[in-house]
Amino acid sequence: MATKKAKKPVAKSAKTAKPVAKGETTVNITEVNETVIIASPAKESGTCEPKGALCGFFKKKHEDEDILTIFRSPRIIGAILGEIIGTMLLSIAVLAMGFEPIYLVFVFLFVTLVVYPISGAHLNPIVSLGAMVTRRISAIRGIFYIIAQLIGAMLGWLIVQWLIGMATSDASSTEITATTIKAITDNDSLTGSASNLGGLIAVEAIGAVIYGFAFARAFKFKKSAFTFAAVVATGVFTALLIGLFVSYQFFGVQGTFAFNPALAVALEAFMAQDTIVWKALITYALVPLVAGVVGFILADLTAALAGESCDCEK
Repeated sequence: MATKKAKKPVAKSAKTAKPVAKGETTVNITEVNETVIIASPAKESGTCEPKGALCGFFKKKHEDEDILTIFRSPRIIGAILGEIIGTMLLSIAVLAMGFEPIYLVFVFLFVTLVVYPISGAHLNPIVSLGAMVTRRISAIRGIFYIIAQLIGAMLGWLIVQWLIGMATSDASSTEITATTIKAITDNDSLTGSASNLGGLIAVEAIGAVIYGFAFARAFKFKKSAFTFAAVVATGVFTALLIGLFVSYQFFGVQGTFAFNPALAVALEAFMAQDTIVWKALITYALVPLVAGVVGFILADLTAALAGESCDCEK
């Protein structure tokens, strides 16, 4: 007697039920043959939980570049020229007008707006070194930017010196006597008491930290050139105001700061005094470079602790 073969059970296709609330945790339930075999937490949109206390702090934020690959595109040439021209314009403005915050804020706003699409508008070794340390740009790009800024600052010096020489027939006028330059290169400021020199270093350090912090935060708004330039300009304005107030109120000096190592090095290159050149380079170049890096690190540290730098799944 023939026996009928038993029919094999047909497995139902796997299906995922709608999320089911289970206490305070929402889970996705996957069913196979009407039996629950998977229960995983559902991802809620719009939430961001940091993966660690310093999430994103050490993250690299730039493309890989080296001396062999960076010149494959002519864009780096344009970026270097942009840094030279932008730094030159800023140097001319500072040397011609002095540290007048109201005037300089508009100069910084204009120059940053026009140079930003070309190079990112660093225009200051403080920014380039800070961006290198915090992995915003590659080391090779940062080095080229700093060299370009030094060249731009020296060109600005030469142009201002030429203009002053053209404005008068007095041969001695070829020596720059603008208040800003005289203050920065003044022997009395650097050869005075230790407390006076310490005051100059303190002013440079405070201003450079503000400068670096402002630029680091401005990169957060890099998709909008105007917002980026506005944050930069107001940050520079704040650094100048505090520098003017601290230097005059506490140390009795006025305008004796630069917040720009490229400008300071250019001035010392043309007006070097053997007895003070090392003090000038430490005060106006080394100290602001270190302080600017501190400003960048503080900005990234606070952003990381706030979870701003995390890569979150939405």
